[in-house]
Amino acid sequence: MKPCTFCKIPKEEVIFETKHCYVLPDKYPISRYHLLVVPKKHYAGIAEIPDKELFDIIKTIKKMEKKMIEKLKVNGIDLRQNYRPFVPEGKLRKSHIHFHLIPRGFEDLVYKTQGKAKRGELSEKELRRLKEVLG
Repeated sequence: MKPCTFCKIPKEEVIFETKHCYVLPDKYPISRYHLLVVPKKHYAGIAEIPDKELFDIIKTIKKMEKKMIEKLKVNGIDLRQNYRPFVPEGKLRKSHIHFHLIPRGFEDLVYKTQGKAKRGELSEKELRRLKEVLG
């Protein structure tokens, strides 16, 4: 098994850090200034992260978003966290959970190339099931 890329982040790549996470630029950005917020400890999914650490990560995401909008003059931010254990680990998929802060603009490339899939509709049966299981 290959060593985890995010467990040994070189200090020179880190642009901000807290007790529980690092912030670094994405090596394969979707848009200009695309950042990653990465927990210092290895967790596969969000449910594994202790609340105290998760709170620190969320505070960091909030801080970075505010700075990006104010200082880098981006129009908005997409926040993404992909948990896809069904996809093999590779260049664009890591088993170490991380969060993407993707700067967005009006009619940007992300807008033009994503979201083209046909969307379905939630059935009453599915709604009842969700309420029953998750409510």
